[in-house]
Amino acid sequence: MKTSLNHLEKGGCGRVIALTCQKATARRLLELGVTPNTRIYCIRWAPMHGAIEVKIRGYLLAVGYNDAASILIEKEGG
Repeated sequence: MKTSLNHLEKGGCGRVIALTCQKATARRLLELGVTPNTRIYCIRWAPMHGAIEVKIRGYLLAVGYNDAASILIEKEGG
């Protein structure tokens, strides 16, 4: 099922499909390893639409809620 990263529940995982943010933000996310066809796991959420902590390529990354909304993913099981 295709959705954005900010809809991924805690403990869920998915595969990055595309980035729909501004060019500068997309470039920074690509530098951090958020590239298409990369598996991403949701570790935890900060309260009140704060940052989302994800595990990608073996390291933890905190992504702001608005930036997470621009990362399109396809949900996977486990």
